[in-house]
Formats: sequence, structure tokens, C-alpha cells
Amino acid sequence: MMLMKIVELDLHRLDLSYVRLRAKRPPAEKRLLISLGEYGQQNPVIVVAGAASGRYEVIDGHKRVRALGKLRRDVVKAVIWEMDAAEALSAAYQLGKQGSWSVFEEGWLIAELHRVRGWSLGRIGVRLMRSKGWVSKRLSLIERMPGWLADEVSSGRIGAHGASHHILPFTRVNEGDAKRVVEKLRSSGTTDRELAALYGHYKAGSREERRKLVEDPKLYLRVLAAAAQGRLDPRLSVAEQRCRQNLDLVGGVSLGLARDLPRIISEGGLDIGTGLLKSAWKRAQERFGMLAKTASAAFSGCFEK
Repeated sequence: MMLMKIVELDLHRLDLSYVRLRAKRPPAEKRLLISLGEYGQQNPVIVVAGAASGRYEVIDGHKRVRALGKLRRDVVKAVIWEMDAAEALSAAYQLGKQGSWSVFEEGWLIAELHRVRGWSLGRIGVRLMRSKGWVSKRLSLIERMPGWLADEVSSGRIGAHGASHHILPFTRVNEGDAKRVVEKLRSSGTTDRELAALYGHYKAGSREERRKLVEDPKLYLRVLAAAAQGRLDPRLSVAEQRCRQNLDLVGGVSLGLARDLPRIISEGGLDIGTGLLKSAWKRAQERFGMLAKTASAAFSGCFEK
């Protein structure tokens, strides 16, 4: 039977060494801060007695401790579990909502128990109520994960789902480019869907498309959004987009005139007598001729290369 008691502890007596096992979640922490400010602490954190005299290691509740610190509170309500820290960590995982643990957090917990505490993978599986194969896969995921990506997830700058499903596979294609994309997306509020789009287009893209994506992923995402509405093509540069739009505009105006001009001329009117329409047509014809010659030469030179 687990022995425990609820007490109030001074915040400065807490040891936050295990904070590294859980990622920050800024939106959730903001809501928690508001709740604690309005209603106070409702649920105690879980601690065990630390090696240092008078200190307690926080096992679960790091977000509450951070929020109380921001609110300048002096004490925290805590449940003291009278057991070893490793046993407490595994017990907290069992008792908590396992869906609230990301794959990386599970991997960090397993690494702590296996690499630091010396537990076998079989023992960890039993204590976490998971198979040995599951434990091994989580540990392998963490060991293959670049340190910079672990920092991004731990700090909450990238969500675990986006990191595991899109950024981690991205690193296996080109880690350097993946890192540059992530650095340029910081503080932009990028969604999992956008990360998936960037990874998918990078994986399937040409060298030039990859260069554009890495150079400015935010712009690339805006172009993708416009392309989804039929306005832009992500394969083109900004100048190429503008040129294509102008050509489409010229084509659309020409088509409209081809439909309307015969009717307008057949109906007659003041402008027919003064010849203003015919003069406008001659100017347009000259300009169309210049465009036709320039485009013909440019496209011919392109295809002859």
C-alpha cells in the first residue's frame, strides 16, 4: 500500500530535476495560470523526499509549480509519496492520463528509467503496463532524435504530433534543411497540417522547389494556401507568379473583347464615327505584336537550351 500525506511546502524546497521529462504546452499553461489565479490550487503536486536534506523532488505537477511561481505564491500543496523516485515516476505514469503523455515524453521517461536508473526494458514494460517491444520502440525514437529537435519539443515551440509525424521524417531526408525550416517557423503558430504540407512538398520537390521552401517556409505556406484557392502555383517564384497573373489577365481581357467587340461595332454609335475604337485597337495591336515577338524569342531560347 502506498503511504502518502498532503502538506504545504515552500516553493524553494522543490527540486525540479524531472521537469526535463515533460514538454511545455504554452496554451494549456496559460489556461492553468488563469485558473490558479482565480480559484487557487485545487490539485496537489506529487513529490518524493530528495537526497538533499529538506528538499523534495517533483514527480508530477511541474506546470502547476511554474504557474504558482509566476503568481508569486510562496507555497504549494503537495502529496508526498514515500518511495524511490524511479518507482514514483512509473507509478505516476500508471495513475495519470496516459493519453496526456506524448511519444517523446514516454521515451524520455523510459530513457530515465533505463539509462539512468538501470532498469531493464522488461521491468519497465511491466511497471508501465506496456510490452517490451513498445518500450524498445519508444527508447529507439528518443535515441534517433536530434538534440535540437528534442529542445524544440521540450520547450513547446513544436507540438509532439507535428514533430514525430513530419519533422522527424524530414530530418531523415535532410536534417540540415529540416533544422533551418524549423528555426524560420519559430513563433509563427504553424499547424500540424502546415508542417505536413512542407514535409510532403520537400520530399517530392525538385532541387529548386526545395531551395524555395527552405529559404522562406512562411512564404511557401502562403503560396500553397493561395494555390489551394486556384490563384498561385508553389513551383513559381514571386516574379514568375506576377508574370503568369498578368498573362492570364491579358488573356482574359482579350477573350472578353473578342466576344463584345463585334456586337458593339454592329450596333454603331458615336465612337464608330470618330474612329476612337479603331485607334485604340491599333495601339493594342502594336503592343500585342511587341509582346508576341518578345515572348516567342524568350520561349524559343528557353526550349533550345
